[in-house]
Amino acid sequence: MPEMPEISPDLRTQLARFVARAWSDEALRREFERDPRAALTEAGVDWPRELPLPDLPEHPGQAIDLESLESSAGGALGTIGTVSCPTGCFSGGRQA
Repeated sequence: MPEMPEISPDLRTQLARFVARAWSDEALRREFERDPRAALTEAGVDWPRELPLPDLPEHPGQAIDLESLESSAGGALGTIGTVSCPTGCFSGGRQA
């Protein structure tokens, strides 16, 4: 099985910020559903082509700080091939 690329802390932060924006911006969420790679790129998230595109996790229904969001949305990136994301953020494992 090929190794997954190393995910930088900066990329995790970018993804976490994107998820937070998508939770509050319906147009961004729809754009992500239509074309995830384009939505991420437009938002400044340079998602590696070697990784499956993430699904947006469901909003937790309560306030969440960036550190918690990073660990749930981005923390599972390094183990995507062997462990499912606890928030369901990679359940679809989309490729584009």
